[in-house]
Amino acid sequence: MPALSLKIVAIVCMITASTTAANPGYDPCSNYTVLDQPWRATNESWYYACDQDFEWSGWYRLLYHGMNIRMPEVCSSGCSTDAAVWLNGSHPQIQDGIVTRQICGNAGGSCCSSYFSTTSIRVKACPGNFYVYEFIKPGNCFSAYCADITTLSPSNFSTTGVITTETNITMDSSFDPCYNYTALDNYWRNANARTYYQGHDDTFAEWKGWYRLYLQGQSAQMSEWCVSFTTCGGVTPLLLRGSHPQVGDGIVTREVTGSRWSYSCNYYRSNPIQVKACPGNYYVYKLVKPDISIPVPSYCAGTKCQDARNVSFQTGVALTALFGSMALTHMWKMEWWSGKSVEVMAVIAAFSKPFQFK
Repeated sequence: MPALSLKIVAIVCMITASTTAANPGYDPCSNYTVLDQPWRATNESWYYACDQDFEWSGWYRLLYHGMNIRMPEVCSSGCSTDAAVWLNGSHPQIQDGIVTRQICGNAGGSCCSSYFSTTSIRVKACPGNFYVYEFIKPGNCFSAYCADITTLSPSNFSTTGVITTETNITMDSSFDPCYNYTALDNYWRNANARTYYQGHDDTFAEWKGWYRLYLQGQSAQMSEWCVSFTTCGGVTPLLLRGSHPQVGDGIVTREVTGSRWSYSCNYYRSNPIQVKACPGNYYVYKLVKPDISIPVPSYCAGTKCQDARNVSFQTGVALTALFGSMALTHMWKMEWWSGKSVEVMAVIAAFSKPFQFK
């Protein structure tokens, strides 16, 4: 089956080809993309979200689990990034129309790092007590636009047409996803090739139906092994928790977890998916929208023929349980830096039975 490109889309309240300059009647209050990404809140801590990798286009409205939220107006931290980006100036009133405000990034001991000294964005206040922002690429990585957790207010945002979080359980016994799937071939999903590009966010994908994974034309499967953050095209690689099924198992449900550090394979818990093993030695997956609270999540893929550096997810957790996080940290160092896969396999060989989740 020919590989089809996955259409990455955002939740757009209204699609238009016009621009503010070309059409004076253009109103960004009704032409924007929703960013409901709770990890942007000022009460979230981590360091590796990078808005410089995201392809910004047009206007954006910030939400926090469906509630209105706005950018901070004071020097802030958190926001799952190293340089927290805040608005250096007050938000406008509705009668002010579109205004320009400087943005600053809190980094390196400075509330307004030199990377942001000349960077500005446009902002507008909208009826309904919310704001829209014309975001652009920040001046450096790692930096991300922040949302001030103290500014939450009820939202009148309509969920009509919005992708909802669900597992979409297949019940029709006559339907066989082994022969009814979309081929998903994205090279950046490769769990064995760290690209350091973090702009692929699977919460923006229009997931529908079943998918078969490929890597540059070669059949692939979701990763069961632990991989580092900023792998697989996003910030948080999504892994299959548990083994793949056998052909005789039919359609099964598996949990999906997200890796935070190289040894925190199940730090995040995403939404479960369905999986089926198919004749011909491949798998299909009913992928769904990941949990929006996970920073820039992306499903990981790997080929069955990848070399011995791919340590199984279950074995990795077992090693952590038996020897502590440092043992597994050193094992990953062997994989990434020394390249001595024999050493990794020697550790795995010490276990006659793989670790099983209960």
